Amino acid sequence: MFRYCLTLILMLATLPALSAEDPNIRDLMTAEEFAASGLSRLTRDEMEAINRWLVRYTAQDAVEMIDTSPAVQEVSRADLISQIDGEFNGWNGPTRFTLKNGQVYETSSTRRYSYSAVDPEVEITRNWMGIYRMRIVETDKSINVRRIE
Repeated sequence: MFRYCLTLILMLATLPALSAEDPNIRDLMTAEEFAASGLSRLTRDEMEAINRWLVRYTAQDAVEMIDTSPAVQEVSRADLISQIDGEFNGWNGPTRFTLKNGQVYETSSTRRYSYSAVDPEVEITRNWMGIYRMRIVETDKSINVRRIE
C-alpha cells in the first residue's frame, strides 16, 4: 500500500502547479470530514499532489459521473429552485444567468445549447465536490455553473 501511495504521489507531482482558484480538498470537506479522512497527516507536498489529482479528476471524470453514477446522483440534491429572470436563449460559451431571487451564475463552458423560454424554472445543485450545476427543468438540460453574485 505504501508503495502504491508513493507511486501515486510521484505521478501526481508531475502535474501543473495550482492557482488559488483551483479546487482544494480541504475547502471542499467539512472540518470533521477532513479530520476523519486522515488527510491532516499528509505533508504539504502530499496535499498538493492530492489537489492536483482533484483538478485532473474534476476535469476528466466528475462531469460524467454526475450523469451516470447513482451514488453521485443521490448525493447531489436541489440546493435551489428558482427561475431565470426574463428571456432565456440557452448558452453559447461563457454565459451569465440572473435568477429571480437576484443570484447570478455563470458558466465558463464552451458548450452550446439553444432553447428559448421566458422565466424558465431551474434547479441549482451542488455535488460532493462542490461543483454547482444548473438544470433547466422544462428540458432537463444542465451545465456546470459558478455563483458570481
